[in-house]
Amino acid sequence: MKRFFKYALSMTIMFSAAGAFTSCGDDDDYVPTKPEVKTVNLDAQSFTDWTYFSFEKGGIITVDQKKYADDSNWDMGFLRFNIRTNGGESGKGKGAALDTGKKTFDEVTTIPSSGFITDTQIKVMTSGAMPPKYTQTAGSAVFKVGDNQGWAKFDPTTMVWSFNNNVFVVRTANGKYAKVIMKSFLNDADKSGHITFDYIYPFE
Repeated sequence: MKRFFKYALSMTIMFSAAGAFTSCGDDDDYVPTKPEVKTVNLDAQSFTDWTYFSFEKGGIITVDQKKYADDSNWDMGFLRFNIRTNGGESGKGKGAALDTGKKTFDEVTTIPSSGFITDTQIKVMTSGAMPPKYTQTAGSAVFKVGDNQGWAKFDPTTMVWSFNNNVFVVRTANGKYAKVIMKSFLNDADKSGHITFDYIYPFE
C-alpha cells in the first residue's frame, strides 16, 4: 500500500510539472489583442453650438453651452472643423493634444513624453454668410484649420476639401490618452459640418 501511494504521488508531481511546462509554452505563443479602432460620425454643422464627445462614455454627451469650461465629462468639442480639448482655456480638465505627423495608428506605439499643447484662443466663423465674420473663443490650435494648414484644408479654386489623416494623440479630461485620426468634414452627400474620426481608447 505504501508503494502504491508513493507511485501515485510521483505521478501527480509529474503531471503537475508537465502542466507547468505546457503553461509556459502557451505564454510564449501569446499574441496580444490588437486594440479596437472605433469610428465616430457626428453633426457639427452649427456655427454657435459645440458638440461634445467623451472617450470614457464612447459617444456624444450633453454639455451646457455656457458652462462647458466647468464640465469635466467631455474630452473633445466640435464646432464645424474647429476642435476643443478639455484643458487650458477650454476646460478645467487635463486635456491637450499633439500632432504626431504619422499616418497610421500602428506607427504610434508610445505616448509622447512632451509636445502636448493645451487650448488657447482661436478664431471661428460666426455664420455661413459672406463676407465671413469671426469671433475669438477657446479652442485647440493643434487642430486649427486655416492658412492652408490643419487637419482639414479647403481649396477655394477647386472647391474641394482635403484631410491630412495624421494621427493625433489627445490627452483626455481625466489624464488618459486616445489616438485619433480626423477623417472627414463631409457626409456622403459632400455636405460640410459632418465630422468623421477614428480613435483608439485607451492608448496606454
